[in-house]
Amino acid sequence: MITTNNRKIVNRLALKSLKANPMRNLAVICAVILTTLLITSIFTMVLSINKSMELAQMKTVGSDFHGGFKYLAPAQVEALKKHPSIREYGVTVNAGDLTNDVFRDSRVEVLQMDENSAKHGFITFIEGGLPVAENEVVLNTWVMDKLGIRHALGQRVALDIDIGERVIQQDFIVSGYYYADRNLAMSGLALVSEAFVNKNLSTIDREKSIASGSYVNTSGLSVMFSNAVDIEKKLNKVLKDTGVDAPIGINWGYTTSSLSDNIIKFVPYMGVILIIMLSGYLLIYNIFYISVVRDVKFYGLLKAIGTTPRQLRRIIISQAQLLYIVGLPFGLASGYGIGRWLTPMLSNISPETMEASNSASPWIFIGAAVFSYLTLWIAASKPGRMAARISPVEAVRFAGVSVKRRMNKRSKRGAKLYSMAFSNLFRNKKKLFLMLTSLSLSMVLFSVIFTVISSLDVNKYLETYIAGDFVIHNNAIVYTEGEQAGDSYKLSAAFKSTLDKIDGVEQVDNVYYKFEKYILDDTIRTALKPQAETPQPEPILVQTLKNNFIMLDLYGIDGGWYDLVQKDVIEGTFDKQKFASGNYVLVTEAMMHGEDNYETYYHPGDSIKYPGLGKSYEVMAVLKLDALYAATTQAYPIYGYNTFLPASELTKELPAGSNPPMGLSATIHADPAKLSSVEQEVKSIVASSDELVFKSREDYKEELGSYIRIFQTVGYGLSFVVALIGVLNYINTVITGVITRRNEFALLESIGMTKRQLKKVLVYEGMYNVLLTVAITSSLGLFLTYIISKNIADNIAFTVYHFSWLPFVLVIPVLAAIAYTVTLSSYSLLTKATVVERLRQAE
Repeated sequence: MITTNNRKIVNRLALKSLKANPMRNLAVICAVILTTLLITSIFTMVLSINKSMELAQMKTVGSDFHGGFKYLAPAQVEALKKHPSIREYGVTVNAGDLTNDVFRDSRVEVLQMDENSAKHGFITFIEGGLPVAENEVVLNTWVMDKLGIRHALGQRVALDIDIGERVIQQDFIVSGYYYADRNLAMSGLALVSEAFVNKNLSTIDREKSIASGSYVNTSGLSVMFSNAVDIEKKLNKVLKDTGVDAPIGINWGYTTSSLSDNIIKFVPYMGVILIIMLSGYLLIYNIFYISVVRDVKFYGLLKAIGTTPRQLRRIIISQAQLLYIVGLPFGLASGYGIGRWLTPMLSNISPETMEASNSASPWIFIGAAVFSYLTLWIAASKPGRMAARISPVEAVRFAGVSVKRRMNKRSKRGAKLYSMAFSNLFRNKKKLFLMLTSLSLSMVLFSVIFTVISSLDVNKYLETYIAGDFVIHNNAIVYTEGEQAGDSYKLSAAFKSTLDKIDGVEQVDNVYYKFEKYILDDTIRTALKPQAETPQPEPILVQTLKNNFIMLDLYGIDGGWYDLVQKDVIEGTFDKQKFASGNYVLVTEAMMHGEDNYETYYHPGDSIKYPGLGKSYEVMAVLKLDALYAATTQAYPIYGYNTFLPASELTKELPAGSNPPMGLSATIHADPAKLSSVEQEVKSIVASSDELVFKSREDYKEELGSYIRIFQTVGYGLSFVVALIGVLNYINTVITGVITRRNEFALLESIGMTKRQLKKVLVYEGMYNVLLTVAITSSLGLFLTYIISKNIADNIAFTVYHFSWLPFVLVIPVLAAIAYTVTLSSYSLLTKATVVERLRQAE
C-alpha cells in the first residue's frame, strides 16, 4: 500500500471544524481554564504551605542544610567533607554559652561559623558581616535588645562566655547584626571569630568536653546532598565510607526526609484533584460527544471519501489540543494567582508560628498542565473513537438517539406537552446521565462543605482550648523532644498567688507537668510484646522494648478541671472526693504505631507505682487519648500515655533526684462584671515575660471565626467553580440539543404545533432536568453527603455534626432559574430562522 503524508490535510480539517463551532470552542476553553485553574491553585496552596512549614521548622532548627555530623575533631571534618555525595557544606565550632544575667531565661549559644553556615542559617545581615578580629562579635536583634544596646555597628558590649572549664568575661565590638524571631528559634546565637577560638579554646580537650556535656571546642559539619530523600540513609553512608564514628543530625524540617512516612498526607489532595478532573471530564466529554453527534454526517462523508478511522480520531484530538493550548495559560496564571492569595489564609490555620512563603516550583505548572491535559485527552478520546467507528451509511441516518420499536401511545385527549417533554428527556440517556452527574456533583460538594462548616461548634471549640475566662500558657516548657528557651518554672505557686490577689479573679486553676522515662512493667511489656513478634514489627517498637522504657507524661490538675473529666471517661467512674485524696490516678489510652491505633495498658482497680513520685496509686478510670486536651501539652509520645493526678501530688516534696514539676498553664475564672479590668491587669503581668502567652475566650472565638472564614473562602470557592462547570455543561447540552433537533422542531411546527407550545415543551424539559437533579441529590446525593461530611466532621475535634436540608433547598430555585433562562435563550436561537429555512437546512 502506498502511504501518503496527509497530516497537513488532517490539521486543516481540524482548523476548519474549529472555525465552524465557535460556541463549542468557547465552552471547551472555559472548561480547560476552570479545570487548570482549580488544579493549579491546589498545587500552589499545597506546595506553598509545605514550603512555609518547612521554612518555619528550619528556622527552629537553625539551618536549611539537609543534615549534619556532630562533635567532630578537625581531622574528622576534613575526612567527611571530601565525600563525593556532599554537594555543599558548612563548618561551625561550639564556643560555649552566654551567661550574662539577662539570659537567665534565654539560652544563647556562642559559635564560630563560616560564610556557608551563615548563609544556610538564615543570617541576613542588616549591617556588617562575620567577625574577624578576636574581640568582634555578631548578634541578632533580640539578643541586642536583651543586652540593652542599640542596633548599630561598633557597639561595645561586655559578654560572659561559659566555655565549660571557666567563664570568659570580655568586652566585644559588634561587627554585624541581623534579625531573628525570638519565639521561633530554639536558642539565640552569638558569633565569634576564628581568632577568638584559637586563643581561648585550643587548650580544651575535646573528649573531656564531650564527656562533661558542654561540647565546647567540638566542630559541626552541616551538609547538603543532591536531594532531601532518605537523609538519614545518606548520612550513615558517608560515615560508613569515611570510617568516621560520630552522631548525626537530620533536619526534620524537610518533609521529604522520609517520603514513605509522608505519602499518606497527599491522599486528600489527590482526592480533590480527582474530583476536579471528573468535573472537567464530564464537561469536556459531553461537549465533544454532542459535537460528534451533531456533526456525525460530516464525519460519515469524510469516511466515505477515504478518511481513515485514525485520521478521524486525530481530527477531534487535534481540535481538543488546540483549544487546550489556548486555555492553558489563562488557567495556569489565574490558578497560581488564586493559590498565592489563599496561602496566607491557610497558613493562619496552623497553631505554630509559620511565615507564609509562596512556592514558585515548576512542578506546580507541570503537574497542573499534565493533569488538565489528561482530563482533556481522556474526555476527547471516546467521542473520537465513536466518530471513527460509525459507517458512512449509519452516519446519514444517525439522529443522536437509539431507536427502538415502541408501542404506540393512545390518548383520547391527544398528546400532552408535559408528557412529550418527559419522553424527550430519555431519548439520549447517555447525554442525560452526563449532565445530571455534573450538576449533582456540584450540589453534593456544596452540601458537604455547608454541612461541615455548619457543624463547627463555638462552645466545643472553646472547651477544647480553654476551660475558664483567660488562660496563661508557658511556652518554655521542657518537652520530651527538646527545650524551648525560657523559664519553664515561671508559673509557680508565687505567680498563682499574684493572680489570686487581682480584684475580680474568682479562681485560678493551675496545671503542672513533668515527664519521666517509665521502666516497662509486666503489664506494658505483655501488651507490647505480641506486636513485636509479628513478621515485620515496627522498628520504633523494637527499639522501645530494647530500651526498656516508655515516655510518661504526668499532669497535676487543680480542682477546677474535675468537672471536665467525666466526658472523657471510657472505663470506670470518676469520683471527685476520692480523686482529691491523692491515692488515685486517671490514665489515658496509649498511642500505638499507626493511625487510630490505641491500647489500654491498665484498668480501674490496677495499682501503678511511679518512682519519680515515690508512691503507688490505684487507677480510678481510663480516659481517651486526648482527654483534657486544654490541660495538656497536646503532644503524645508513641507507646506512652498520660496520667492525671491532683496538683498537690506533683507539687509536694518529691524523692531525691526527681525533677520538680513545671507550671504548664494557669486558667483564670473571673467575675463577669470585671472581665475587662482583670484582662488588662493579667496582660500587664504577663507582658514582662517572654515565655508566657495570654489568651482569652474572645481570642479563641476570633480564631474560630478566622478558621470558618478560611473554610468558607476555600470550600465555597471550590464548590462554586465545580458548580460553574456543571452549569456550563448543562448550557452546552441544552443549546446543542436544540440545534441538533432543529429539523424535528421544524417538522412539528409545519404540522401545526405553535411556537408557544414548542416553548412550553422546552421549558418542561428544563424543569424535568431540575427535578431529576433534585431527586438524585436528595437520595444518592443525600447518602454521599452524610457519609463524607460526617467522616470529615468526626475528625475535627470541635464539631458537633448537624445535617441540614438547607443546601438542597437553596439550590432548587437557582437551578430552576438557570434552566428557564437557558431554555428561553435556546428557543430564541431556534426561532431566528423560518420553518422553511430550517427544513431546507435539514436537506
